[in-house]
Amino acid sequence: MDNVLIVDSDREHLAAIRKGLKELHHFELLTAINGKTAIETLQQARVSVVAVNMLLQDMDGIDLVAYLTRNHAATPCIIMTEPDKPFPVFPAGAGNELILSYIEKPFAFGTLASMILSALNLKDEGLAIKGVTLKHLLPLAALCGKTCRMEVTSGKQKKGFLYFRNGVLLDAIYNNQSGKEAARQMSTWDQIMIAVSPLPEKRNIPRITEKLIDISGAKWKQKAQADEPPKKKAAAIPALSADPKPAPVTPSTPPPTPQEPASRLETALKRHVLTLRAIKGYRGVAILSPDGSVLAADTAGEPVDFFNFAKEFNNIISFCNKAASQKGFDQCTGVTLHTKKGIIIMMASDVYKHGNFRFIGLMAPDANGYFMQVQLEKIIPQILTAE
Repeated sequence: MDNVLIVDSDREHLAAIRKGLKELHHFELLTAINGKTAIETLQQARVSVVAVNMLLQDMDGIDLVAYLTRNHAATPCIIMTEPDKPFPVFPAGAGNELILSYIEKPFAFGTLASMILSALNLKDEGLAIKGVTLKHLLPLAALCGKTCRMEVTSGKQKKGFLYFRNGVLLDAIYNNQSGKEAARQMSTWDQIMIAVSPLPEKRNIPRITEKLIDISGAKWKQKAQADEPPKKKAAAIPALSADPKPAPVTPSTPPPTPQEPASRLETALKRHVLTLRAIKGYRGVAILSPDGSVLAADTAGEPVDFFNFAKEFNNIISFCNKAASQKGFDQCTGVTLHTKKGIIIMMASDVYKHGNFRFIGLMAPDANGYFMQVQLEKIIPQILTAE
C-alpha cells in the first residue's frame, strides 16, 4: 500500500486530517510535525505523496520541497497554504498534470483525499517522472517570504540562479543572461533540482521589476474578494463521515428496490468513488440493476443523465454475455465503447459472490479507459461487500 506523508507543525490540524481520512483505505497515512522529522521519514520509508504546510517550525515549506527535488524528484507534493495568504491559481487544464499543487486552508478532507489520489494516479501513469516545473514552485517562494539564493538545475545541461528577498524576486542569472529574460526562460524548466543558500550581499539589489506571480504564469486569488462566488467544490466531493454502512450483497439477496436498498448502494458508492474521481477525464459512474435501472450514481463536472441511456447500454452487455456464452467464451465481465464524445465502460459483478449488478462508467474521449477499468475492478467488490 502507498504511504502518504502529511507535514504540519499544527498537531491539532494533523489529528483532524488523520480523523478526516480514516475511512479512506487506499493508502497508509504518515505524519510529521516538522521538516526534520519529515526528512527522516522520507529516508526510512518509501513515500508516494507528500502534503506539506508552507510554514513549519524548523524550515519553510520551500526548503522541504527543495529536498524533495534533489532526493525524491518524482514524488508529488501538495502545498497547504495558510488562511491569511493569497492562493496561486494556474491556467485551467494544468491541475492534474502538476506534480506540485496547492490547497487552501481550511479545506474539506474529501478535497485533500481527491488530490492525494490524483497524485497517486500521476505516479501510476508514469507522469510524475517529469518532476516539478519551476513556474509552479515560484509562488511558494513568495508565500514563504523567502530570502535566499536558489540554485536551479534541469537535466544535465541547464543551470541558473534566482535571488529572493522577502519573497520578491530580485534577479536571475542563466546562460550569460540576467534579469527578467533569464527568469522567464528558467520558469519553463521541469525535472528541476533546487539548492537553497543565503542571499549574497552583492545580489541584494532588485534588477527585476516584473512580479514573480506574473513570471510563473499564475494569478493570486485573494481571500477578501467580495464578488467571488461561493465554493461548490467541497460539496461535490463525497463526505468522509461515519455514514450508515451497507449490508453485504449475496446471491441470495434479491436486487434492491428503488427505496432503501438503493440508498445503501449510494452510501457505499460515495465511500469508494474518490478513487475514480481522481482519474483524469472521469465524468461519472452508475450502479444498475439487471434490467438497467439506475440504483446509484456519481458525476463530476457537468451532470450525467444515466437514466437516459443506462437501459440501452445495459442491453449491450446482456447481449454480449449471451453471445460469448453461446460461443464458448464463458461469461462476459465487461464491455468498453469508444466514441468521439466519450468512453463508456460497462462491467458486471460476480453474480455468485456479490449479486447481479452492472456498473457503467463514463469518461472523456481522450481519457485512460483501461486505467478506469482496472480501478473499477478493484472497487466493485468493495462497494458490494462493504460492512
